[in-house]
Amino acid sequence: MFSISNVIERDAVREIEAFMHQGWRTYTMPLWASGWAGSMLIMRRDTHEIRVWRRPDGIAEVEIDDVLIDIKANTKIAVYLRSLMPADAVGME
Repeated sequence: MFSISNVIERDAVREIEAFMHQGWRTYTMPLWASGWAGSMLIMRRDTHEIRVWRRPDGIAEVEIDDVLIDIKANTKIAVYLRSLMPADAVGME
């Protein structure tokens, strides 16, 4: 069974790649109605959920199964997630 906490602890980038390459139901949501600003991409599959929040300042935050991923970290997983986004969304221009 996939556990994002376990994958992060081991920095198991191949496991996160395999996890991400599966079929997902994808939704977008404007957040202004909820009191938040920006927009959110939500991907769901089985009991898993990935949320990517594009903040008003353009920076993206990634959450997998309610665990916030530090995409600026010096880990293989963070490098992989950054590779999926434009540089301005990562905030590391």
